[in-house]
Amino acid sequence: MMLSALTLAASLTLIPTKADVNWIGVSVPNPDVIWLSGSNSHIARSSDAGVTWEYFQPATQNLQFRDIEALDANHAYALSIGNNGDSRIYYTSNGGRNWQLRYRAGGNQFLNCMALSATNEAWVYGDTVENRWNMVRSVDGRNWLSASNMVDTQPLSDEGGLAASGGCLRHNNGIWAIGTANGNTARLLVKRNFGIRFKAIDTPLPAGPSAGIASVWPFSEKHILLAGGSLNHADAKPRLVEYKDDQFTALTEPPLSGALYSLTVRNDGSILVTNPTGAALLNSSRDTWQTLAEANIWNSACSTNSCYLVGKDGYLAKVTFTE
Repeated sequence: MMLSALTLAASLTLIPTKADVNWIGVSVPNPDVIWLSGSNSHIARSSDAGVTWEYFQPATQNLQFRDIEALDANHAYALSIGNNGDSRIYYTSNGGRNWQLRYRAGGNQFLNCMALSATNEAWVYGDTVENRWNMVRSVDGRNWLSASNMVDTQPLSDEGGLAASGGCLRHNNGIWAIGTANGNTARLLVKRNFGIRFKAIDTPLPAGPSAGIASVWPFSEKHILLAGGSLNHADAKPRLVEYKDDQFTALTEPPLSGALYSLTVRNDGSILVTNPTGAALLNSSRDTWQTLAEANIWNSACSTNSCYLVGKDGYLAKVTFTE
């Protein structure tokens, strides 16, 4: 269905949450279950599509949970960021009532984003340390090990990631994809499920300090969407790029200012992007944008007929589409 039809049928509803939390991570494993993660060590869960909420704090320290990956209403992994041991992975198997610390990074490790497969394999991507790749891998969600030789080339100077939305690493359709930042070239790292190492591919997205790829969305090994930009130069382009059959194509620029933080693809092929100036949706034919909101929005996630937008000062909104 074209966006012209969806535009008329899209409605946005604000959902009250804790106003003293900046929500950054969001995961929607099914239409009824929503998980949020954010500042002040906070995680939230709803099992009734956002009508009621439970709030949790897995740690007593003031951590920033930038990424949450939920399997269902009971099982979820949360990633906090920071140096000096603040980059951690917590896990719950009982809907958030109890949390186990599954991995704690070393003092000089900064982890940016994580992703899970349906088999509970997990990868975590961090900023390079001493000119070595900084990744963490688990084959079963229980045992987590650092990995520094999982890319087919050495990292660039200062190459790392953007932890804006937890979207710089994603697994989809049997493909692991990572977007890098802060180096003199923004690169795409790609690996199949049974591949040994990630392949590094140069991209045309803005590069340099605080610039690069913030979010990726793989369809196949040869077809991946990339979103990002420069946090220091709002006019740096392109910010939304399609990689297909070894070629990069810049898509129509969204009606948002500055680097894009998150990227979500709906089932109909339309593309949702967010950043601190709002949220916008690109139709499946890739030619028309619709502005959904103008709030400070860091992330999004979608279920069958709705999407959730999360951001600063407790912002949470549900976008419903009638098709």
